[in-house]
Amino acid sequence: MGNPVIVEATRSPIGKRGGWLSGLHATELLGAVQRALVEKAGIDAGDVEQVIGGCVTQFGEQSNNITRVSWLTAGLPEHVGATTVDCQCGSAQQANHLIAGLISVGAIDVGIACGIEAMSRVGLGANAGPDRSIIRAASWDIDMPDQFTAAERIAKRRGITREDIDQFGFDSQRKAKQAWAEGRFDREISPVEAPVLDENKQPTSERAFV
Repeated sequence: MGNPVIVEATRSPIGKRGGWLSGLHATELLGAVQRALVEKAGIDAGDVEQVIGGCVTQFGEQSNNITRVSWLTAGLPEHVGATTVDCQCGSAQQANHLIAGLISVGAIDVGIACGIEAMSRVGLGANAGPDRSIIRAASWDIDMPDQFTAAERIAKRRGITREDIDQFGFDSQRKAKQAWAEGRFDREISPVEAPVLDENKQPTSERAFV
């Protein structure tokens, strides 16, 4: 039996819709982070036995086991196994649990857990298709609202006001700005080389590190 420990962790910078990272194919973005993690950990990529990645919208660029396609796109060893899981908002967290579980039972010694959601390139809900009503049977009698309706219901039930949310959002942005200025995120972020976008938000041949 193994004792799982986290040796290293890294992530890409946070981007916004149509922003700095949107010119990168989803597999390039995840692959860059996978490679950066291997280099940061100082291990031989060939020693990795399993890579598990979380991805909700497995459609288009994020289909066909994006975790493995990203690994290969980054030029990493093809004998390494890879799996993509969908646990909705907890997908990458589930990937971590699964890797830890494999190590715990002695199935593997070295594994990587990761996640990807390139929402500028693969729209939320794209994998559900045009008729979202077919994702559940007619016999399903439990209401399943969209996130916005659900948020309104939670706020009403918990007595959360618009002013509460606005203040929370403001404080969160302020704290993030302060943390960036103090270098608190420096250790966990790996710069990613991405195409520079033109005035129409289209990728150019010029590239820069984000």
